[in-house]
Amino acid sequence: MKSFAIVFPCFNEEKIIQKFLQNIQEVIIPYAETHHFELFLVDDASTDKTIAQAELYRAENKGISLTIISLSYNMGHQEAIRQGLQHVEASEKNHTGIIVMDADGEDNPDALHKLIVEENFDIVFVERGKRAESWSFKLGYYFYKNIFRLITGKKINFGNYSMISQRVLQSTARQKYFHYSGFLSKSKYNIRKIKFDRLKRIDGKSKMSYKGLVFHGLYSLVEYAEEILFSLIKIFAVVLLALFAVGIHIVYSKYVAEIAPYGWSSTIAVNLLISALIIISSIIICLLQISIKRSINQRDREYNVR
Repeated sequence: MKSFAIVFPCFNEEKIIQKFLQNIQEVIIPYAETHHFELFLVDDASTDKTIAQAELYRAENKGISLTIISLSYNMGHQEAIRQGLQHVEASEKNHTGIIVMDADGEDNPDALHKLIVEENFDIVFVERGKRAESWSFKLGYYFYKNIFRLITGKKINFGNYSMISQRVLQSTARQKYFHYSGFLSKSKYNIRKIKFDRLKRIDGKSKMSYKGLVFHGLYSLVEYAEEILFSLIKIFAVVLLALFAVGIHIVYSKYVAEIAPYGWSSTIAVNLLISALIIISSIIICLLQISIKRSINQRDREYNVR
């Protein structure tokens, strides 16, 4: 019998959580006779009646169960995902797949039909098709995707909605990350993608503000700190070569050719020097970020061993 864990973090979703659970059940219940589905609701310290509403849920088949994980304080969406995955791992059940999705209804439940029948996978992302947000949000998301691709060299058109295998869970659940999908996208595992359009939030109101979109995008870049650092080093090398060439030109003009260097020479030299200083500062920031991230992961590994 195949077994699937479905992890979904939520915060203050009392108005929609029952509808969300019902939508999931409608999709998976045809498989419940031959598959087992364990739903993990990770409540990120909601201040409303999210848990009370979720507890009213009654599965229509014994192959479906609901586990509610209540976090003691608000940890944020990405950390709530990690806490959910750690609970799945701690259950010591050999799940065929572990699915992560958002509880607001934007992740299309119909994608579960395809995820459930996947075979021999490591990671499967549900790639985003059409979005139901405003044109301004879509424009901001378009720029985010292209900036991400320019900096990292990778295309990111998916979010948290994904499925990982048991072996991927065991190697990643205890690691610290700032952006779940960004973290998985740079892994060495085999990655597949299926495409589904995004739906409207069940209550019609998206919680992702423009500020949230900006910081969510920045967190995804944190996962690629090493790649960004290497790109900065290459740019720094080019700037240094250009600065060196301009310096030779100025020295040659003044002391060999004995002519006053053109004004643009000094201007370019100053601009290149400023650029070099900015790049050095960026490199230092990247190094600090990498050091902090590795220290956190090392601390977590030592804690888990104890």
